[in-house]
Amino acid sequence: MRIGFSQSKKIGDFAEVYQHNVAPHNYNSHLSSFICASLCATLPNVRIMEIDIDDVPWKDEMTTAVPEIIDGYMTIPTGPGWGADVNEEVARAYPWDEVSLSTVQARGHRV
Repeated sequence: MRIGFSQSKKIGDFAEVYQHNVAPHNYNSHLSSFICASLCATLPNVRIMEIDIDDVPWKDEMTTAVPEIIDGYMTIPTGPGWGADVNEEVARAYPWDEVSLSTVQARGHRV
């Protein structure tokens, strides 16, 4: 299930009331990593933020900026908006493939 930033913030705040940690799991693009980092910056109860660094070879080209990770910590983006935009030219070069998705769901792994 995917939820927006404001709903994620509400869930994180609610978890903090009951002294529970949150751990955003991100396996999407760098833009999603920037959004997760911004969320983590607003919550006092973040345990860990996971990102997938092993991905498609063109992942760094998909956004106008890449995350800065120093000693295992991602720097909070400071640029306008989320800190990066989608490179639409690259996105068009790698369209979503429903066949690959079906294969992954059937086999339970990446192809």
